[in-house]
Amino acid sequence: MVSTKIEERLGIYKSLSEVPEEYRFYSFSPGIDEQNIWSEWNEIHSDSKWKRAEARRVKDRWGDHLEDTGRHYALATPEDVESFIKGLLDEVQIERAYKPYWLFLKRFYHWLVWHTEYPHRYNPVLMASANYPACNEIWEFVMSFDRESFK
Repeated sequence: MVSTKIEERLGIYKSLSEVPEEYRFYSFSPGIDEQNIWSEWNEIHSDSKWKRAEARRVKDRWGDHLEDTGRHYALATPEDVESFIKGLLDEVQIERAYKPYWLFLKRFYHWLVWHTEYPHRYNPVLMASANYPACNEIWEFVMSFDRESFK
């Protein structure tokens, strides 16, 4: 059975401050701008035309959100995720903020962590959910009704 406790899903690093400097995303920014990592993930994980289109909409909005930070969408901080989700919760119902936005971002970063060709060692969506209120609100909402979607 999969745990409902976010701390048990985080792995070794529970917050960004615990991640050694050499493993933080910002140290990997040179050269990543030319890569279209989201499209690679989307082709592998989206099994329908509708899901691929929905994932592209998430990526576009996520990329727009990060544009002002100067960071590539694959190199976000937990604070970036929190501000994105907080903004969504101001606009849409929690169900829509969760699915597709929070869910697709969580799955994208999970995929990156498990692929050695990418330097990712932590998931900023899970870190944000453990450490910030808007993302934690989504975590609690989903844990209250649907454990299967978090596998």
